[in-house]
Amino acid sequence: MRERVAVHTTWWHTVQEASVRSRTFLALAVLVASFSVEAQPREVRPVVETQPVIGGGPVVEGAALWVHPTDPSRSLLLVADAQVGLITYQLDGLQEEWLSGGGVLGVDVQPGFPVGGITQQLVMVANQPLQGLVAYIMDPTTLRLRAANLEVINVPGFAPTRVALYSSPTTGTFYVFAGSATGVVRQFELTSQLDGGAMATPVRTFDVGNAVSGLVVDDALGWLYVTEQNNAIWRYGAEPAASDGRTLVEDVLSGSLVAPLGGLALYTASNGQGYLLAANGGRDAVRIYERQPPNTPLGDVSVLQEGTIDAVSAPRHVVVSNRGLGPVFPLGVVAVHDGNNAADNENFKLVPWREVAFAFSPPLIVDIGGGPLPDGGLPDGGGGVPGGPPGMPGQPGPAPGNLGCACSTASVSGSVLLVLAALLLLARRRAS
Repeated sequence: MRERVAVHTTWWHTVQEASVRSRTFLALAVLVASFSVEAQPREVRPVVETQPVIGGGPVVEGAALWVHPTDPSRSLLLVADAQVGLITYQLDGLQEEWLSGGGVLGVDVQPGFPVGGITQQLVMVANQPLQGLVAYIMDPTTLRLRAANLEVINVPGFAPTRVALYSSPTTGTFYVFAGSATGVVRQFELTSQLDGGAMATPVRTFDVGNAVSGLVVDDALGWLYVTEQNNAIWRYGAEPAASDGRTLVEDVLSGSLVAPLGGLALYTASNGQGYLLAANGGRDAVRIYERQPPNTPLGDVSVLQEGTIDAVSAPRHVVVSNRGLGPVFPLGVVAVHDGNNAADNENFKLVPWREVAFAFSPPLIVDIGGGPLPDGGLPDGGGGVPGGPPGMPGQPGPAPGNLGCACSTASVSGSVLLVLAALLLLARRRAS
């Protein structure tokens, strides 16, 4: 009788052990598979690449988009070249203008700034030889930059390398943030003068820690995002009275954000929706977060080769716009810096936003209605004319005509499958 009980007990223990192993293996498989899916960048392909920058080596230090107020297809990509100055490119990739005057280490554009009773899109650059901030205005007819009537903004001992403009949603006051290689960030208030000029007043200073490699401001929500090189992305309050306290968006310890870290950009959809984009240089990708705090990470996007346009690698900067920009980019654009542009100097690859949006499941928002409208020589209070087809704010747009198979972006890699197969074999051997 005891032998029968012993045999029965042994059989039952074997069944239990096999069941536990099966459940453990299944849970591990699901965990590894889900991790693999999240870890693999979504893949998109460019439709345009810009001509190479003029300077050789790693010279691109920033980029921004100037949106034409009446003909969005004539909008320009502004690129900061640390050797030669500011370079502008048409949306077909051709160089439009080279504004010499010394190396430029950062650039940003802000619509709605009053200049002599007319609202303009203010272009601000970090000028390396002057170690200060220099302002320009773009002529929408000639597509040429001219100096704004604003004195160079500089502080002794402070050399700005990054720049971000901000319009307060509560007061309407304009500000400019300047970041430096030492980690110091300074905020200046910009005040329009009756003579058509402007005055800059220092209002705030704080220290990020390491070099500032990216700056972007969310005008509507009042947040300043800062990339601290080789460490993390931080969120600060953008108002001058905000404390220096900060909130971590993500750091390199996560394993998903990989140094060298780079520039930031905002996709501004309606009702506070949208996305924060970050150049994830160590992964040859752009990392995307929810715009609303706590800025949940959604995943990475890598730009592959398309025909004669080579793939993006070592990106340090990214630009995004939700504006309809003509027939090639009717639902917005993403411009990604390519730090290793085949055998040529650095350049940018341009991808329709809809391609990025539908690389995710569910798709990201496609919304051409959010964010401020561009200005271009319009009386105060006037706005530019948005371009592109009408769309429903805050809703996913139509799927692109040639999405291709998204299987590779959500599939488990071969190495992971080999590991799972080995675990299964081991479990079977132990069960037998």
